[in-house]
Amino acid sequence: MFRHIVVPLDGSQLAATAIPYAVALAHPADARLSLLAVVEPMPVYAGLPSADAQEGDERRVTESTAYLESVALPLRTSGLAVTVVVRHGDPAEAILVDIEDEEDALIVMSTHGRTGLERVRAGSVARRVLRHARIPTLVVPPRKGASSDDVVVIAGVTVPLDGSPLAEAALPIATRIATALSVPLTLFRAIPNIMAQSSGWGVGYESYYPMSEEMEHDEEVAVTEYLQAVATRLQESGADVRTQWERSITRRVEEVIAAYLVEQPSEIAVMASHGRSGVLRWALGSTAEGVLDQAPCPILIVRSGASTENAPVS
Repeated sequence: MFRHIVVPLDGSQLAATAIPYAVALAHPADARLSLLAVVEPMPVYAGLPSADAQEGDERRVTESTAYLESVALPLRTSGLAVTVVVRHGDPAEAILVDIEDEEDALIVMSTHGRTGLERVRAGSVARRVLRHARIPTLVVPPRKGASSDDVVVIAGVTVPLDGSPLAEAALPIATRIATALSVPLTLFRAIPNIMAQSSGWGVGYESYYPMSEEMEHDEEVAVTEYLQAVATRLQESGADVRTQWERSITRRVEEVIAAYLVEQPSEIAVMASHGRSGVLRWALGSTAEGVLDQAPCPILIVRSGASTENAPVS
């Protein structure tokens, strides 16, 4: 499954809630855990002696190392191979520096859950990592009362599909995880209740109209057949695959997916990302980001085009 799992920590309880999920994924694969802390450079103020700044920096490195070692000790006692790493610099860049080209690596980190304009303007370390990471990243949302000492049991894996090759890019890793954990893999399809049609105003202009009952039936048959075809292909590799679709009259696709995941609190979802970057991506959003903002369970984001070598699905 994964040989190396990196867990960025900043000493906060929020960041530490990612640890149980990293442990749950590390044990079946006997993966190595890296607990990573990043010490940002001290700001330089006029009149501040450089020696004082260096002393403060060294103190924070010592404190961060001690904290990581305290987290690593019980994990090592449980049989996991755990290393601690303290780096300097920008947190997002430091998280990616060593593992960008590493095969079978995974980042597991929590998110502050910021949404809306605040997210677009400032973002967060997790969002920046998602923007640039070439390896899969499991994002753990804030959970009330969650603790780093919790024991997490992942009861299933859900992959939202829309019929596109982009969405299907999540299938190889999702199948590997479900097989390694011996849990069901659910292929989920959200069906909107409107159809798009060119309005004649030129490229990029579309109008929307409700679907008739006959059209709804035909689409539901097509979706059922599509999901079953994908499931059959995955079942040939021994995976326990199930299918599920839901139609919504008023909700957006990401809202339907998030609502479904609310009913699966012990699962994780695996989704592919377009891999776009820059302000435009954050301003326009995507289905994956919409689900990230709303779903209560962890979401594993796979960048489209990421390597799927040795995966059971071609």
